[in-house]
Amino acid sequence: MKICLIAPQNPESFWTFDRILPSLNKKCVFPNLSLPTVAGITPRHHDVVLMDENVEPIDFDVDADIIGLTGYVIHKRRIFEIAAEFRRRGKFVVAGGPFASLCPDELRDKVDVVFVDEAEYSWPQFLKDYEAGTWQREYRQDEKPSMHDSPLPRFDLLKVDEYRSMTIQFTRGCPFTCEFCDIIVMYGRRPRAKTVDQVLAEVRELHRLGAHNIFIVDDNFIGNPKEAKHLLAAIVEWQAANNYPIEFMTEVSINLSQNDDLLVLMRKANFTTIFIGIESPRASSLKETKKTQNLRESLLDSVHRIQRAGLEVMAGMIVGFDNDDPAIFEEQFRFIQDARIPVSMTGMPNALPKTPLHKRLKEAGRLVAESVGDQFVLTNVIPKGMSSAELYEGYRKLLARLYSHRNYRKRVMQLILHKGTQIESKLIASRQDLGILLRVFWTCIVSASPRRALMTSSLLLETLLRRPRAFRDAVTLALIHKHLYEYMRETCERLDELVVELRAAAALPPPTPVDA
Repeated sequence: MKICLIAPQNPESFWTFDRILPSLNKKCVFPNLSLPTVAGITPRHHDVVLMDENVEPIDFDVDADIIGLTGYVIHKRRIFEIAAEFRRRGKFVVAGGPFASLCPDELRDKVDVVFVDEAEYSWPQFLKDYEAGTWQREYRQDEKPSMHDSPLPRFDLLKVDEYRSMTIQFTRGCPFTCEFCDIIVMYGRRPRAKTVDQVLAEVRELHRLGAHNIFIVDDNFIGNPKEAKHLLAAIVEWQAANNYPIEFMTEVSINLSQNDDLLVLMRKANFTTIFIGIESPRASSLKETKKTQNLRESLLDSVHRIQRAGLEVMAGMIVGFDNDDPAIFEEQFRFIQDARIPVSMTGMPNALPKTPLHKRLKEAGRLVAESVGDQFVLTNVIPKGMSSAELYEGYRKLLARLYSHRNYRKRVMQLILHKGTQIESKLIASRQDLGILLRVFWTCIVSASPRRALMTSSLLLETLLRRPRAFRDAVTLALIHKHLYEYMRETCERLDELVVELRAAAALPPPTPVDA
């Protein structure tokens, strides 16, 4: 059979870095790993084509027997549009992935087959059933598959050169019980891991295909610290034998700071950046959402210890928990500044279907809608500790302060001066780096606004004078700010409109302007 697997266009967000992709000479930050994974599960006697709408237009005239769609809740509208267009042309359309797993009822009348949960076992079964003409409307993988049964993803079917980073997965599942998180709903609380040999085979294949950056997309890479240490030791050996060709990134929980062995191994394995769901500096809000792993010691101490080990911390932060009042916005700002975290993905709470938070708020009548809104800035939660107008206005002011040129530059410079050295810390590591530097010079200095030109040039110059080995970090973070700032300004404009509407509905005076 001929099978076409499709990932929809990502709606722009802080995560997508759309504004700086031309400077990186890329079309997307990283691919949806579902595409090569499902292609790898597919028996080789079938022909498989991958289409990622983030790097190429969808060919609705593709010669295929089966069209497979994947995506998250934020892709909901586009998934519906793509499915409708293919079905209009008489194609057989199936859908899986996080949106299908969390909201199967919303998809049943939009596609021919829905896949719920993981697909290592259900996808091959469906293909057999389809060939026999006995396919079912829904395939549900109740038993969590062994990661040992997950074959090498078909990375060779991706346009590797179009992405900034490639993606692999080591484990699924997380041992913690954060109330708002959908990971334990989909993957369970017992982390399941691939073997070291499996992961190294993926690393070697991506290296062969020309990748220089790999994002390990585990929702908690250290959920099983013993297995993580085994893998890291093997990566350290491989990196040293191959002159450190790959930079790694991943997601971890904050308790990494309390494990010196893991910190040393991650540095030696050439991990450069990690994402941590810190969520809030307020202990009562962390207790509320059952983020107990963040309460074991001072969050500032934890972040600084990780930074001293040579790792940059990106943070996930949330404002609008039940224990948050209007004072939380200043607390969040002060924490992020003091923690010297340049990139903080700060948002408002969204209760995803099937999560404990969704169940609790639905029972309390505090959900605005049954599903998350299509816009990044919206929340489907009615706040408890403040009005909706106060939440939106406080969030708007927080974003403007965080990504002002002055505050961002201060965080970057503090990180550069205090972060430990990485295993590979060259001024310019490759010809690709030189090309990025020249494009950054043009985009962020020569043709930029006076404020951006001043921030970028002063940041790069101070880094060269005070810590030249961190020059690549300074270039990268200066470029990242361009996207964050521009997207923040547009987000704030939308928030201003919402705040005006909310205040008018509550007969309150209009909001005070904030200079970003």
